[in-house]
Amino acid sequence: MLNSRRYFRFDVVLPMHMELVDQYGKQLGLARSQLISREDEKRLQVVNASLQDYLQQLHEISSAASHIFSVLNYRLDFMWWMLDFIIESDDSTEQNDYLLRKKKDGESVRPTHKKTSEIGPLIVGLYDALEDYVLELNTVMETGVEEGTFSYQGLSQARFDDKQYIANLNELANSDVLPAKILQFMVEKINLQAGVLEQLKSAYRKTSSSEDWKHYQINLSPKGFSFLTNDKFEIFSNMDVYMEINEDTIICRGKVLSQTSVESELLDTRVSIEFDLLTGEQEQEITRFIQYNELKESMKQVPEPYVPLLNA
Repeated sequence: MLNSRRYFRFDVVLPMHMELVDQYGKQLGLARSQLISREDEKRLQVVNASLQDYLQQLHEISSAASHIFSVLNYRLDFMWWMLDFIIESDDSTEQNDYLLRKKKDGESVRPTHKKTSEIGPLIVGLYDALEDYVLELNTVMETGVEEGTFSYQGLSQARFDDKQYIANLNELANSDVLPAKILQFMVEKINLQAGVLEQLKSAYRKTSSSEDWKHYQINLSPKGFSFLTNDKFEIFSNMDVYMEINEDTIICRGKVLSQTSVESELLDTRVSIEFDLLTGEQEQEITRFIQYNELKESMKQVPEPYVPLLNA
């Protein structure tokens, strides 16, 4: 006879978030098409091809100027390289060339410009904006990845505005001023990529901040849990379950085993979730959490012993 407590041990209340995933473990809300549209991805390809052509033209005119713009474009490409891995839920730090790319980017030197340069402030402003993006993405890749799940709490950044640095960039570009044409495409490129970054932040923010998670009352065991809800779940669908236990976040893969109607004034369905492939450490942490709550609840039910007052 199966132990009736195999799956459900004790009622606890804790912050929790559930995110449906596909058969490969990728969040359903993180499809590539939801993070970057086909139109934007095609436009990014056009921008890259145009930049390559114009940078080659600039190199034939001035190698010094070409170097400055090539550094900017390398940083833009490095930003996209990291974004592309996050889109696919892959950890770029596991790639053989990550450290080489990061080292090369770290060798970049902030450009300077003459006070008389019309486009100099824009070049420096673009470099500084890229510094912020690259630093943020490196931090996410190195500290915010756990088993393919990203923790992403970065604040939103305003789109790069070239008009803060130069008023007539478009006019200069339309007049066939080559550096202006290059900068025009670079501004478009950084903003296309920043749009993807913002989509990623929005998608991962709900899994990264336990302060925003709903508090659930669940019947919990190291094998799974059940809870009452009005939401509908597809049987055998997979999900990532985020639970805050003892101020630590535990991320478990779960599967919906059953959905049963119950009589309740507010919540009419009990959903049962079975954990899949938990580590021994995760099982032990859940077990200790349950035992602590059971003990605490039991202590409330033990009557305090009567102690007669002195000199009564």
